[in-house]
Amino acid sequence: MPKPLRLLLLILLWMILLGGGFVFYWLQDANRLKPQLEQIIEAQTGVPVRVEGELAWRLWPPVSLSAETVRADYQGQAWSIARLELDIGLTSMLRDPELWQIQALTLEGVEMREAGDLLEVQTLTVRNFSPGRPAPVNTRLVYTADAQAPLPLNLGGNLTYDPQTSVIRLDSTKFDTDLAAGACDLTLSPGSASLAAPPAREEDLLPLDLLLGYSWSGSCLLDRLDLDGERFSAVKLTLQNEAGRSSTRTSFPQFFGGNAVLELEVNASETPVRWTLTPELNNVDSQRLLAWLDQRLQWLAPLAYGGTLRFEGNTEAELMASMSGETRFDGGKGSINIAAIKQQILSLATLLQEGDRISGWPDVWEYQRFVGDWRIDRQHHLLDLTLDNLSVEAEGDYLPESDEIDLLAQLTFSNDPQFPIFDVNPLLFDLPIPVRCQGQLADPNCAIDQAAAQRIVASALQSGDATGLRSKLERKIEEEVPEEYQDAARSLLDIFSRSAPSAPRGN
Repeated sequence: MPKPLRLLLLILLWMILLGGGFVFYWLQDANRLKPQLEQIIEAQTGVPVRVEGELAWRLWPPVSLSAETVRADYQGQAWSIARLELDIGLTSMLRDPELWQIQALTLEGVEMREAGDLLEVQTLTVRNFSPGRPAPVNTRLVYTADAQAPLPLNLGGNLTYDPQTSVIRLDSTKFDTDLAAGACDLTLSPGSASLAAPPAREEDLLPLDLLLGYSWSGSCLLDRLDLDGERFSAVKLTLQNEAGRSSTRTSFPQFFGGNAVLELEVNASETPVRWTLTPELNNVDSQRLLAWLDQRLQWLAPLAYGGTLRFEGNTEAELMASMSGETRFDGGKGSINIAAIKQQILSLATLLQEGDRISGWPDVWEYQRFVGDWRIDRQHHLLDLTLDNLSVEAEGDYLPESDEIDLLAQLTFSNDPQFPIFDVNPLLFDLPIPVRCQGQLADPNCAIDQAAAQRIVASALQSGDATGLRSKLERKIEEEVPEEYQDAARSLLDIFSRSAPSAPRGN
């Protein structure tokens, strides 16, 4: 054998023996690495851990180091890992453990407990991880919030971590839960907010420490979204958060026959937390929407709806008590059940001996115009709507804590020939008819307000009133009352016009 070739073989043999001896040195007692493994995990995550179980090697294929029972207590969170396994590049084992090339990380039986919440990671695998480069990640976990049903999640995609900036990026990450399934692209980084989050409360809706502690941006396309028994598809989410100011835009291209967009802005940097909700519905099937919302109103129309609502606080009670804003709707052309309105007008028509006229109205009204505005100032509400030639102006209070309303509505019929006209006594045209609704919102007690009705009728009987009721009655007197009794009839009108009770304060 030539000398050069023999020398080369000897060098290779010594390298193999040296390398094998070095690897054997590491492999002969894995538990010696516990302190170093704990230091590596703390250095990478910032969380001190304890490896309470045994360390063990698996030599082929590939070389891997496993650890049993890893625990950590950090910021009120109790972590435990039943099994941790590292796949290590064989050639890198010749270096210090802190320089090992980790080809894959697998976690099994992970639990995180915080207050009444429980996060269970059944399995988590990260392969070919290298800082700054995408690494495939897969996980199966279950999250159970306090007193809530468990929420399972399957997730798989590409994860990129930059150790210099602590930025985490998820690309083409598919997920599947009981409520939704789809894919997301998301970037997460440490937040720039200088404010500390206030102490968390059990009834809080949003985790303020998360909003103030991190920034994120990204988008998701949901193949399915299941909400209260209805499935929506191709739903797009756009997410943004910076220094506690977050925005979420949810777009429904298919929403009960039409489309919808919901924008939510939250400012967690202010106290109390401020919310702005902007809904927009177009060409939505009102009957299907009401059925989904569990409302009993019979209304079939292509509905358009929009506006802005503002809230303060971070609990459901705080949001309901602070609601303000204005929304509007346009019911296009359709049909709506008017039995409740019909019942209220019928009691007044009976006094005018015109009950048969109102009884002839259909229970379901085919309308040409139905529009309205709703203005809210905390518990005080104003509603202004028009149904063909009927206008309704309502004002009153809603108490969310008791779910009670006290509302006074003014119903006014006009004589506009371009829209279907409700058949009423001509004396009622342009005369406001007061109806007061009180009681539980789901089933209020509504009736004509007798005191308010007397004031309105008495005012309308005065000469020069805009409703023209006085002139209409005077014509009736001239046409139908014998001449010798006409002066007496006019005197009665004067008496009625002065008989109105004093108007109460408020509604």
